[in-house]
Amino acid sequence: MFILFVLLGYLGLQVINRQFLPYVSLIGCGYILYIAWKVAKAKVQVNDASADASLSFFDGLFMQLLNPKALVATLPIATIQFPSADITGAAIVFWSLILAILAFGAPTSYSLAGLVLGKQVSRTGVFNVFNKLMAVLLVYVALMIAYEHVLTPRQDHYKLNL
Repeated sequence: MFILFVLLGYLGLQVINRQFLPYVSLIGCGYILYIAWKVAKAKVQVNDASADASLSFFDGLFMQLLNPKALVATLPIATIQFPSADITGAAIVFWSLILAILAFGAPTSYSLAGLVLGKQVSRTGVFNVFNKLMAVLLVYVALMIAYEHVLTPRQDHYKLNL
């Protein structure tokens, strides 16, 4: 996550003109809404097959770098939130590190939740409820980004007239 945040953070500064930030934000909102729709409509299938869980550090690194979910999580933050909050230069590295540390806690919490919830989580109905909840949260995020960065951007940014 740290690598993606840093790369996308610096790339966002070079590629995205502040004048176009509301438009990029609007496109990002549309993308997040699309993901929410796909998650809400996803059909869950639970398999009992076990897989070999032994992975090296580099296996995990490449899986994370190529994981579309990691890109979905880091892209809006690094290309919309960082520039709109004037996070530039060394601050990109600092905030990328903080966010990567927070992201590190997610797999740990998933593992602990798996231990506690066990068989309940392996039921298809539970996954469907999680998907619906995730879709609602994604819609909320898209609406918040639209409100803050498209409809009412900070005074020092160009406002998108809809």
